[in-house]
Amino acid sequence: MGEKAPNTEPASFMKPDTSIIGPGDTIEVPLQSERTTAEAELGVIIGKVCHDVEEGDVMPYIAGYTTIIDMTAEDILQKNPRYLTRAKSFDTFFSFGPQFVTKDEIGDLHALEVATAINGKVHRKNTIDHMTFSPEFLVSFHSKVMTLLPGDIISTGTPGAVPIQDGDQVECRIEGFETLINPCVDLKALKNS
Repeated sequence: MGEKAPNTEPASFMKPDTSIIGPGDTIEVPLQSERTTAEAELGVIIGKVCHDVEEGDVMPYIAGYTTIIDMTAEDILQKNPRYLTRAKSFDTFFSFGPQFVTKDEIGDLHALEVATAINGKVHRKNTIDHMTFSPEFLVSFHSKVMTLLPGDIISTGTPGAVPIQDGDQVECRIEGFETLINPCVDLKALKNS
């Protein structure tokens, strides 16, 4: 969006329950947005109560991992950076699944490749080890802000966001995981039809 990515501390936001959808469910581009993007991400699933844990000690608190597609109404966010929660909290703006992959099912977590794909073609891809903040750091960082509970999911970052529009199909592809796929519909197109 023309802004420099954070490199001293991660951006932090929370998603409401009403934003959650699953594999195959439809992502809705809201009436208020002219530019909504989707991002493929690795999700870290917390396995037990985690509070004030150092980065090197977080692994026992992680139950496993999943695929995520995270949406942002970028045009709303551009109006004011304080709108981060608003821009990321619309209904259907957080998809995850279809698999819960345990830690022992993954060899080198940092070598995993994450790809954002749209309409069957990869838009951007990169490996976890190229992330600004590692999954372990993100768990530790957030555990020092809030107590993390079993079932909490932390999105770790994306290789790249892609604009979505009516009729698109977006995917999160991670090596060793079943692909997460969601179709997209623009509510403005439905309203005008």
